[in-house]
Formats: sequence, C-alpha cells, structure tokens
Amino acid sequence: MKKQFFILASLLLSAATFVQAQMTAEEIVSTYLENIGGAEQLAEIETMVIIGNTQAQGMEFPMTMYQTADGAQRMDMTFQGKEMTQMAFDGEEGWGINFMTGKPEKMDAEQSKMIAAQTEDFPDAFLNYKEKGYTVELVDENADVEGTPAYKVKLTRKPMTVEGEEVENFAYYYFDKDAFIPIMQEEFAKAGPAKGQASQTFTSDYQEVSGIYMPFSISQKMNGATVFSMAIEEIKVNEELDDELFEFPEDAEEEGDK
Repeated sequence: MKKQFFILASLLLSAATFVQAQMTAEEIVSTYLENIGGAEQLAEIETMVIIGNTQAQGMEFPMTMYQTADGAQRMDMTFQGKEMTQMAFDGEEGWGINFMTGKPEKMDAEQSKMIAAQTEDFPDAFLNYKEKGYTVELVDENADVEGTPAYKVKLTRKPMTVEGEEVENFAYYYFDKDAFIPIMQEEFAKAGPAKGQASQTFTSDYQEVSGIYMPFSISQKMNGATVFSMAIEEIKVNEELDDELFEFPEDAEEEGDK
C-alpha cells in the first residue's frame, strides 16, 4: 500500500511539473493580472501619485511621481531643500528643470515622442497589451533571479524612433514562479552614453492599494551595481490632478519670448 502511495504521489508531482512547464506567456500574464487584483480593477485607475525616498549616486532625496491615463507625467525631487521637476510631460511635449541653471527647458521632439510611447504602459504594461499592439513570448521557463525560480517573458512593444532610426522596443520580465508577479525587468538603453547596455529593475514588497497589489520597493542595477533605488511610502490612485501640473510654466514661456 505504501509503495502504491509513493507511486501515485510521484505521478501527481510529475503531472504538476508537466502542467507548469506547458504554461504559455499569455497564461502567465493572465495569472499575474488576476493575482494583483484583476484587469478590470486595474483599468479603473485614472491617476496615480507615488511618494517615496530615492537613493542615487550616494545621495538620498524625496521624490513624487504623478501619472494619468491621458499620458501626462511629472517627477519632482527635493534636493538640498529645493524642489525641482526632473521630468514632466503634458501628453504632447516634455520638459524639465536644468539642474545647472535652475530653469525649465523643453525637450526636443524625439525625446517627447519616446516619453509618449512609454505612457501607453499606464497603469501596467500588460493591461490590454494586445490592443496596444504588444506581443508576449515565453523565452525561458527556468530562469533564475538571484536564487528565485522565474519565468522569463519578452514583451515587445511598438518600434521607437531613436536618433532618427526605427529601433526594436522590448523588455524582459521575470515572473516569480510561485506568486506570478514580476520581480525583475531587463531593458537595454536605446540612446546616450549607456546605449546598448542592459539594466535590471527589481520590484518587491507588493502591497495592496485600492484593490491592486503594487511594488513598494524598486531598485535598478547596471553592470551588477545599484544605480537607483526607491522606497515607496504611499501610492494614491484616482486623485484629481490639475492639467497645469504637467504644463510648461507660463512664466518660462514669457521669459523665453523676451
């Protein structure tokens, strides 16, 4: 009888392993969306405000990020007691404060288009990904993220124009095999001094916010070294945000016309 039990247990374990191995990228994404609260609940998010403390280049400073379903974004940081807008986007045009001059400056057309493409990921890159023209592919069902077994899924977005050339736009997401939530995202820089280099963004400490589980700890590594980390203190959803928050300052426009 004991021998039969062990044979049955072995068969069940083998069957479970086979089912797990046969999961598709679409099923992984579907399970993920369900586990964090459901696609319908996620789609109800119209605005998001993220408040936390950031560490970068040996410095620590408070940061607040604003996002809307219409594509508007803004990122403010407090450095040496002074609040500065690192980046803002009104849905069409991007701008930010020049740290050297302390004055707002508009981004060029290509930079604005790159930000516009990223806004399609709000509030989650995998929400309605097919309707966005994205595709998913399971590239490794036995990946490892610092000792945690994971599924490696490639998310391919629509191509982007960088430095006048159309380039492929994709990222690798690593889903924890037990929880089916992303614990790491890997992308390759498309422009600038780090062009072509890979960066890994780690997400953890998922907490519930208005029925959706979101990561409250984010860190980014390049070449094995941590270059950025953020400990999130609070996430607010569906707060009313004024359009002026994202617009280029009028006084800067007037000063530039002089």
